[in-house]
This record gives sequence, structure tokens and C-alpha cells, in this order.
Amino acid sequence: MVETARKICRRLHAYLDMDRYAGTVYAVYPDVVYCSTSVGMVSILTNARCLMPFSIVVNSTKPLTRYEIAEGQEVLLGNEKIEIPACEFTVDLSLATDYELSLGSVQAVFLPVDLDIRMRHVLRAIETNAVEDDLSALAADGKRNAFCETVAPHLDRLHAAFREQITAECREVGASISGVGLGITPASDLFLCGYLAGYAALSVALGRSRDRVLEITRETAGGAAAHTNELGAALLLQSGEGLVSEDLFQLLCNLFSDANYAAIVANANKIASETDRGGTDLLTGVWLSIVHQYGGKPLE
Repeated sequence: MVETARKICRRLHAYLDMDRYAGTVYAVYPDVVYCSTSVGMVSILTNARCLMPFSIVVNSTKPLTRYEIAEGQEVLLGNEKIEIPACEFTVDLSLATDYELSLGSVQAVFLPVDLDIRMRHVLRAIETNAVEDDLSALAADGKRNAFCETVAPHLDRLHAAFREQITAECREVGASISGVGLGITPASDLFLCGYLAGYAALSVALGRSRDRVLEITRETAGGAAAHTNELGAALLLQSGEGLVSEDLFQLLCNLFSDANYAAIVANANKIASETDRGGTDLLTGVWLSIVHQYGGKPLE
């Protein structure tokens, strides 16, 4: 049983070019198989999903559960293929197209004069797609749930730590926020991933030192990762390296450019509408990061 890969994260492909790796199946869902490996959490996605850091998107939209893949099975990763021998499942990587998902690679971005308007479109997407148990009320008007009330007391400290670039403080506040929420990936982990992404994109537009930005994001992610589950930790650590999903990569590039508003609206709503995957939590983190780190105060 062979699936053909359509897309692959460039960073992951670079690792696979260098060596072979092994791991085990961490979790199996119809649209994604998570594999815990020696290079981090690697995900195999159906074509119904957008490319994520350290992931592969296969051509098929059919559920991956039909292959009898089970948790704990051995996974073998190489340059040309990924194999799960126990169920004779293989992903052929030879025709996969590399996609850059690192914000550190972005060059043609700047601070647009209408950044406040662009961010309002992001906020509207959060408001429109908010659900009962997410963290959207941290950015948008609405009644705060128990998860919001747990995270909210740490926000001033979070904003100050990033604004003043105090790495030890970033690490501590990241640890204080992570692991809050329901689902396979806690809402506050996705919120922090969004916050790190917003900070990294804004920093590129401001011309900050990439090494310094990575020092801050890595420390925050490292502190947070130690206080959540394995999948949440993996996503945080990838975010700490400046890696984001294909959809979020496009949104951030459009925010810090002269892209038209329609593109931003489409980007933001696509992400936010995936509420079962924490889209509103992710965007809430992006929004709060950019509006509080730009000029050291919220945008008017």
C-alpha cells in the first residue's frame, strides 16, 4: 500500500536528505498520522489538510485509518520514503515538492502603513469563528471561559518579557501558560504557537537580528514544552524554530506587505474556521503578539 507525497516541509526534507531515522506511530486520525521520531514529531497528512512543519501531504483525501496503522508501530524515515512495516504502508517522497515554512526565510516584507487595518481583519475572523471553549475572548469581545481566565493573568507578563527581550522571563511565562485547554493539543499551546509566529514575522519586518529572535522564541517554546503533552510540546518546539503552517505562512506574508485586504480576509478565515484544530486559538496568539509588540503598545 503506497501513498504518493504531494508536498513536504523543506526543513524535514533537509533532515531526510542527511540520514535515515526511526520512530513510532504516536496517534492515528482519518486525516493525519503523527509519528514520534528522533528528529521530532513528523505528521503524514491527507490532501484535505494544509502542510504543517515537519509534515508530508499525500495526494489522496481518503482516510488514513483505512491502512490499519496503529499506535506504537515502528516508523522508518529516509530520503525517498517513509515506511510503517507492520501494516506494509509506504509514503513515496520522490515526487514531493518542497515548501518553505520557516519565517526566517522571508525577505520581501515590511511594516505597511495600514497594519492596524490589516490586523482588524484578523480580529474579525477570530470574532466570526469563535467557539465556546477557545481563547478568542482574550482578543475579541465576549464572555471569558475558564481557559481564558487561566491564561489572562499571565498576558501582561508575556507582552513585557517579549518587548524587553528577557529570555529567562520568556521561558518562565511560557511554562505558566502552556497545557491549558481541551483536545489533543491544548488551546494555550496553539495560542503560544501563534504568539511566537506573530513575534517572528513582526521581527523580520522590523529587521531585528534573526539569531536574537530565535533565542527568545526557542527559550519560550522550551519552557512551555516542558509543561504540556507530547504533541503540544512538538508543535511549540517547531514554532520556536520559526516554523509555521503553510496557511499561516501565507497570512503573515500578506499582513506585512501590500497584499490586498481580500487575501488577508481569506487567509484569516481559512485558519480560524478550523476550530476543531485550534484555528481561533492560533490567530488569537498572532493578533495579541503583533498588536502588543508593535511599537511597544497596542495598535489604535
